[in-house]
Amino acid sequence: MKKFIFALFILLTSLATAQSGKVAGLITDTDFDDDPVAFASVQLKGTTLGAQSDMDGKFSITAPAGSYTLIVTFVGMQTVEIPITITEGNTTNVKVPMSAEAATLTAVEIVVTKSRESEEALIQEKKNAVTIKQSIGAEELSKKGVSDAEGAVTKVSGVSKQAGVKNVFVRGLGDRYNSTSLNGLPLPSDDPEYKNISLDYFSSDLIESVDINKVFQSELNGDNAGANINVDLKGLTGREELGVSFSTGANMQTLGSEFKGIAGEGYFGFSDAELPVNNLNVYSFDNQLAPSSENNLVNLGLSINGGKRIDIGENYLNIYGLLTFDNGYRFIDGNVKNTNSAGSVFLDQDFDKYEYETSQIGQFNLDYRFGKNNIELLTMYIHKNTQSFQEYEGIDNPEQDGDSVFVRRQQTNDNNLYVTQLLTHFQLNDQLELDLKGSFNALRGSEPDRRNFEYLFRDGFYSPNIDSGGNNQRFFSKIQENDWNANASLKYNLNKSEENERPHYFTVGGDIRWTHHIFQATIFNHTFDTRIAVDINDTDAIYNQPSLIAGNFRLETGRGSAINPQAFNPFYYIGDKTIFAGQGNYVKAFSDKFLLTAGMRFEKFNMEVEYDTNIARSATDGISRIDENLFLPSLGLKYSLNEDNIFRLGASRTYVSPQFKEIAPFRNNIPGGLNTQGNPDLQLSDVTNIDLAYEFYPSRGELISITGFYKNIQNPIARTEIPSGGNTLTYLNVGDKATVLGAELELRKDIFTRELSEAGLEMSRETKVALGFNASYIYSNQELNDPLAQFTETTTQLQGAAPVLLNLDVNYNTFINKSNLNTAIVLNYFTERVFSVGTRGFENIKEIGVPTLDLVSSITMGENGKLSLKARNLLNPEYRLERDGIDGNVVLSNYKRGVDISLGYSYKF
Repeated sequence: MKKFIFALFILLTSLATAQSGKVAGLITDTDFDDDPVAFASVQLKGTTLGAQSDMDGKFSITAPAGSYTLIVTFVGMQTVEIPITITEGNTTNVKVPMSAEAATLTAVEIVVTKSRESEEALIQEKKNAVTIKQSIGAEELSKKGVSDAEGAVTKVSGVSKQAGVKNVFVRGLGDRYNSTSLNGLPLPSDDPEYKNISLDYFSSDLIESVDINKVFQSELNGDNAGANINVDLKGLTGREELGVSFSTGANMQTLGSEFKGIAGEGYFGFSDAELPVNNLNVYSFDNQLAPSSENNLVNLGLSINGGKRIDIGENYLNIYGLLTFDNGYRFIDGNVKNTNSAGSVFLDQDFDKYEYETSQIGQFNLDYRFGKNNIELLTMYIHKNTQSFQEYEGIDNPEQDGDSVFVRRQQTNDNNLYVTQLLTHFQLNDQLELDLKGSFNALRGSEPDRRNFEYLFRDGFYSPNIDSGGNNQRFFSKIQENDWNANASLKYNLNKSEENERPHYFTVGGDIRWTHHIFQATIFNHTFDTRIAVDINDTDAIYNQPSLIAGNFRLETGRGSAINPQAFNPFYYIGDKTIFAGQGNYVKAFSDKFLLTAGMRFEKFNMEVEYDTNIARSATDGISRIDENLFLPSLGLKYSLNEDNIFRLGASRTYVSPQFKEIAPFRNNIPGGLNTQGNPDLQLSDVTNIDLAYEFYPSRGELISITGFYKNIQNPIARTEIPSGGNTLTYLNVGDKATVLGAELELRKDIFTRELSEAGLEMSRETKVALGFNASYIYSNQELNDPLAQFTETTTQLQGAAPVLLNLDVNYNTFINKSNLNTAIVLNYFTERVFSVGTRGFENIKEIGVPTLDLVSSITMGENGKLSLKARNLLNPEYRLERDGIDGNVVLSNYKRGVDISLGYSYKF
């Protein structure tokens, strides 16, 4: 009850972002060769909002959306009044000529710069699009308290996140079925376990909008079946801007508890990936095994962004930059179990887990615009460091009475992504447009000194587990990936008359992508021949140089002992992937009601992997290879009953490729006893996609849509258990086909609006309550007929495909005096879904559905300040994995994440 009252109190006193736009301009003196007019007074008539022009004659005013009269005055010059309209998320640019004599408004130049940050703008874009598309912009992210791109896409219908899985599921299809791009160009993955880069790299500070393209078009890469998720980065939208923000907060479950961290890892998280040992007779590791200890840790966020427009004759150059720092602490405790195929529990352990994340981001771009053309150079650096300290204690063999196991795991993932993009657009003439894009992405990732040590409690004392040297292990790995991309697209407008506004054009183009990937791993095993007593609170007393000399243990690598000259040769695999693609697309509106788009994409796909790992070397021809020629047609139809009612149909063929790691047979010992290894015999999966949608736009900024979809996947790839591999997972084309069938509902509607009147103000303001809701139903069925895996069932749902997904947000916006207040409540829920597929008599592991409730509020302070409050995971549900056992469901894992509270302040100069 206290928690409910606390949440209600926050709701009633909450605050949120203003829905506003900008007017920016340049004031010139027509009597003196258009010299700038400094210190002129600029006012929005009937309001207290105004500004003064600077030494360059420039000004900027932020104001709520609406119609105004702009009044510009200066001593000795004629007053100028200009009617303007400010729209949400846009900047209205005005050039104001002044004179000692009467000025005429015919000389006033007004240009509105469109921004994709606005929710209303994206709905209008969806309405005008030639195919089915969903987007979420910075304005909506702010309302819903979304902190990164991963959180953004999970607010879209049919998209969900699975606990313990790094990336998102789209229509029940996981990481391998999706693709990720930045400003329309592909991005590499930061983790060999995944095809796509983790979307939480991209904080909301970076994002203008996120597009979720669930319907394939010939311009997109063909390697996807769920969606292409494209992140568009922010840039300068007005003449100049400068903003700073600060936030702090904490996880309520973490505050007041001792926080154990990984020794040797710093606050900013820049880790050294180099091996500290070059002699197996010398124990020279840099980091101790004992944890660091701190208390009452709070999260911190800092950012600064700014830019300026430089006029170059009639053209201009936009300069924009961004720097951010974020960190966060989280403590969770819970329990893990495991069962045999009969459902009897053989592992039962309680755990404590301490997580620390920190990231730093730098972005800089130059955007030169001349006429209808532009050339943009963007460079970005993202550093993200994740540290996890875990302790498990309990039984893992009930037949040994009185015995228990204590496990301590320390893992750091340090990733650095460097992105450079060149983006150009040229309007060659009234009918011909050319887009040229290129990028170079460099990923440098490491897992420096993963420490996994097990201690067996038997006969009244703890000792290192001597079953295997791999039970006491330090693991070092590095990833280097260089990713080159080039794209050219030529659009020809077939309309000969400017009066004909119906779309009629074709595009032709091509893509080249070359990815070079290197993975290296060195494993240090600590092998004990006899049991030695150890104090688990002082394990460094055993793992040291004197103990090594005394023969208490041997230090060996995965390649052997000190006498092996190749002991320090790392396990590795080297992958190269090249894609040469050509595409053409034809779009024609036969009438105001009917539009057709038809496309064809050809891809020459080649993937080669050379490997020398802990279980295999390359085949006799030196590599594992996939070499395919792929023809990928696409068709789209759009029929408009009228301006507000639209039907759409999309059909296409795509494919799904395996990842480098899934082809290379490297065995990775995952903490917890499971191993994974690749399968050199994997092949591509072919996918047929059909989508049918109805969209209704009741009024501006409102939407109701229903979409049905069908997917048929031939030779689907899945992660499965090898019966003879001793808890080893591999990757197989598990059956002939998988089927996905479902429907999505999306609703965005204003449910209450009331005008507010304020003395002295000509512009009316509103109190508004808006509703956002989306729901998905997904039926999935995957055939399981590979004899190697010995599946328990012949069919199953797709992993991660929850039958029902619900997202709801209610937004309340009003004004108190001159301050704009806004509050959003955001609720998400998914039903029970498959976490992993059962084999050898084991039932499926199920993830139990949970609701999450967030509250986001802020208030504008003065013209440029904003104070915000966010409360996430207010219901604090229990996350559980379950499997059927002898006496019903066995809870294999359970924990709570705790409530996160943060307070922030931002100021725009």
